[in-house]
Amino acid sequence: MKKKKPDSVAWDETTENYVSKILPYATSVSGPVIDVPNVNAFKKKGVEKASAVLQAEWNELQEKIKTFATQARHTQQVYNADFKFEPVVGEVYYLYEGKENAFLSLIPPTKWKQTFLGAFRLNSEYRWEMVTPPT
Repeated sequence: MKKKKPDSVAWDETTENYVSKILPYATSVSGPVIDVPNVNAFKKKGVEKASAVLQAEWNELQEKIKTFATQARHTQQVYNADFKFEPVVGEVYYLYEGKENAFLSLIPPTKWKQTFLGAFRLNSEYRWEMVTPPT
């Protein structure tokens, strides 16, 4: 029977050679320490950072949706109003409450007594932006 080598000796029984010099890790007590990285800390930090970024993006998206919905509502409100002229991009027009339907006018609310619904500007994308809310 062959003599068994101690556990601290890197011995290959099939080739009957010492193999410590070809192993990718230390085989003696005096060898370098094998340090296992703290993956949990990396995961925790990654989750925190990703959550913060995703939350910021979510907030931005919610703000964009609110802005989009407001602009869509204003655009629909003005396009549904009555007007007998072709609005010029960049100019401000005034929306008033009419008998049956709202109407768009060039006359500012300080010049006459109508129920003022807001001042709107036509932008280059043909969307209406509210410039002055109703008072």
